[in-house]
Amino acid sequence: MKNFSEAVLPHLPSLRRFARGHCQDVDAADLLVLTTLKKLRARWLWMGHSNVRLSALRLMCGLVHGQLSATPSADHSENHGQKVIGPATALSKLAPFQRSSILLTSVERLSHREAAQVLDISEGELLRLLPQPREQLRLIVEAPFRQTLKGHYLRRVK
Repeated sequence: MKNFSEAVLPHLPSLRRFARGHCQDVDAADLLVLTTLKKLRARWLWMGHSNVRLSALRLMCGLVHGQLSATPSADHSENHGQKVIGPATALSKLAPFQRSSILLTSVERLSHREAAQVLDISEGELLRLLPQPREQLRLIVEAPFRQTLKGHYLRRVK
């Protein structure tokens, strides 16, 4: 069995990327990673040979959902005046659970089975819930363009 540092070190970039998707501030994201690693270290002896990356992401999701669930997500209608909405801003407007599902499947490239394990839901439930945050993200990103074009634009050309 590897020691803790050897097992966790290859997954640090992934953990930092996931934390940055949830926190606008770099220091807050690093603190989230540090807290996750402390909790993971405390459970290290009892984990056995489980997937370190999935275990760390599951712990981080628990921390994020516990901290941010009391804070309502911002309404995306307030930024209609902005010219461009970046990916971090658009993601910050989603609820924490929705943000986690998008980050795990699209950014971290986990399979639906692995993402469902991390989120502690069934794979079928994840597949049922995933289109909603994707659609909300699309609406948030397209909002400034819809405002400037006032409905005169092509969405899809066949």
